[in-house]
Amino acid sequence: MKGLAKILSVVSIGALVAGCASDVAYVPKIPAEVQAKLLDYHAQPGNKVFVLAVDPGGDYAYGYDYGKATLKDAAKVAVEKVDAQREASGIVGRPYVYALNDRVVWSEMVRAAQKGSVEDEREAQREVAEDMKDDVEVDAPIAE
Repeated sequence: MKGLAKILSVVSIGALVAGCASDVAYVPKIPAEVQAKLLDYHAQPGNKVFVLAVDPGGDYAYGYDYGKATLKDAAKVAVEKVDAQREASGIVGRPYVYALNDRVVWSEMVRAAQKGSVEDEREAQREVAEDMKDDVEVDAPIAE
């Protein structure tokens, strides 16, 4: 029995080391409750941003805003909402932009963040937002 435990320990440590050496970022599963909120988010008009923070244990916080004149305005409110939820619930997971308008960018944001510093992460998020300008007019006023 001790031999089996030793083998399992070695295999577990080996898998952990191999996982750390991988260039694949850990992207947690989206909680089911958040998926329901995403349906509401996608149905909303105008410039919109959805921000999500997920702890390794599955606890989460999210914030979104929509109908703003620019993505930057929507992002500011979404970040304030997610930060308030994180503080109130003790969520330690870092928040990442999940979606800009109807484009899901979360995996890109998480991968970019794990490649460098916090400033690198912010720059990656800015780049994704800039790329969005090529796809849609993100700074255009919303038609009433």
